[in-house]
Amino acid sequence: MAKVSGKKSFLVGAIAGGVIGSVTALLLAPKSGRELRKDIADGTQVVSEHTVRIAGQVGESSTRIAKQVGSGVTVAATKAKETASTVMDNVRSWRQAGKEEVEEVLDDAGELVQEAGEAVQDKVEELTHESKEELQTIS
Repeated sequence: MAKVSGKKSFLVGAIAGGVIGSVTALLLAPKSGRELRKDIADGTQVVSEHTVRIAGQVGESSTRIAKQVGSGVTVAATKAKETASTVMDNVRSWRQAGKEEVEEVLDDAGELVQEAGEAVQDKVEELTHESKEELQTIS
C-alpha cells in the first residue's frame, strides 16, 4: 500500500470508518431485506455526499495554498533579484571608488618620484659643484 500524508490518511480513515460503521450497523439491525437495502442506499448517499463535500474543501484548500505558495515564490524571487541588483551596484561602486583611489595613489606616487628625482638631481649638482671647488683649491 502506498504511503499517504497525515491529513489525507485521516480523511481516508474517516471515510472508510464511516462506511464500515454504517454497513455494520445496517447489517446487524433487525430489519427486512427491503428496509435494509433502503438504509444501505441512504447511508451510501450520505457518505457519498460527505465525501464530495470534503473533497471539495480539500480542493479549495489546495488551490488556496498553491496560490499562496506561488505568490510567496514570486515575492521571494523579486526580492532576490532586487538584492542581487543592489549587491552588483555596490560592487561596481566599490570597484569604481577603488579604481579612483588607485589612480590617486599612482598620481601621488608619480609626483613623489618626480620630486625625489629633482632632489637627487639638485644634490648631484651640489656635490659636483663642491667637487669642482675642491679640485680648484687643490690645483
